[in-house]
Amino acid sequence: MTDTPQLLLAHHLKVLRLPTILREYDKVAKQCATEEIDHS
Repeated sequence: MTDTPQLLLAHHLKVLRLPTILREYDKVAKQCATEEIDHS
């Protein structure tokens, strides 16, 4: 599997100037995966 979706998300969040979401996204996604809930 490629990292394309994550790279695109990071790019768009930088362009939109949303650094907090960019910084916290991976942590929240991993937490949601652990709890088996949809993070999007």
